[in-house]
Amino acid sequence: MTVLDTTRQTTPAAGPSAMRLIRAEIMKIRTTNTWWIFMLGMVAITALALTVDGFGHHFQLYPPNQGANGGPGPEAQAQAAQAHTAAGLAKIAADMMTAGQFFGLLLAMVIGILVVTNEFFHQTATTTFMTNPHRTTVILAKAVAALLFGALFWLVATVIDLIVTPIYLSSQHVSVSVFQWTVIQSVLLNLAAFALWAIFGLGLGTLLRSQVGSVITGLILYLLGAAAILIIFQLIHNLYPHNWILSAQVVAPAIASEVMITPGQAFEHAPPQWVGAAVLIGYAVVSGLVGISLTRRRDIS
Repeated sequence: MTVLDTTRQTTPAAGPSAMRLIRAEIMKIRTTNTWWIFMLGMVAITALALTVDGFGHHFQLYPPNQGANGGPGPEAQAQAAQAHTAAGLAKIAADMMTAGQFFGLLLAMVIGILVVTNEFFHQTATTTFMTNPHRTTVILAKAVAALLFGALFWLVATVIDLIVTPIYLSSQHVSVSVFQWTVIQSVLLNLAAFALWAIFGLGLGTLLRSQVGSVITGLILYLLGAAAILIIFQLIHNLYPHNWILSAQVVAPAIASEVMITPGQAFEHAPPQWVGAAVLIGYAVVSGLVGISLTRRRDIS
């Protein structure tokens, strides 16, 4: 009996299972006001994006009269003719079905940041890692929770888009199905974008730890970083007019997201969709691995 008792005392207790850790991470988010505020924000963002995109595509399909003869100019007529082709209509449908992505990805990134930085902000990191000393498992559980909430934001936006888009297309007197593969592919790639940006946010949070610092850095990288890349590469293209320079803008994560979900070309000389996906996956994988490595190596305090 003594031997058995000693064995029980010296055998290390097993940590929580992976599913319990994931449920715990989801509960940490659900018990705060942040997630439903983000949900309301996702609804508002999607409604605004649908409105802006709707007006934009209307004038693309039916350009206003501005030519010398009282009708649309030659360039506007050419754009309208392209928009009324099967490929043009599919691109419009895909754009409407992914409305809300630009700012929605910001929310996915921020939720990924908060999954990590909340632990340090509320000083619960020590308790979390003492409960389960396997830090990699904890970070992976946080990654799954961030992925699920990113997917939830995507689902909210997609449901709204699915309700509005067919009505909008019918009002424009165009015949295009939102269930054709080109459109479905964009919607699924949009889901991947939300998930990858959540992982990117997680990696950023583990790198900086500071909640405010991580969020501000993420916003700068997403908004100002994309704008800076566009300006810099355009200036370089003006000096050295090679098309690959414009294609290289895809190195910015926000631009890579747009390229990934846009059928055809997201902008002039844009690379194929798979290039945008590869760039975004690369950022997510690197940030996730860096996050795991830093969490395993440095002190938690």
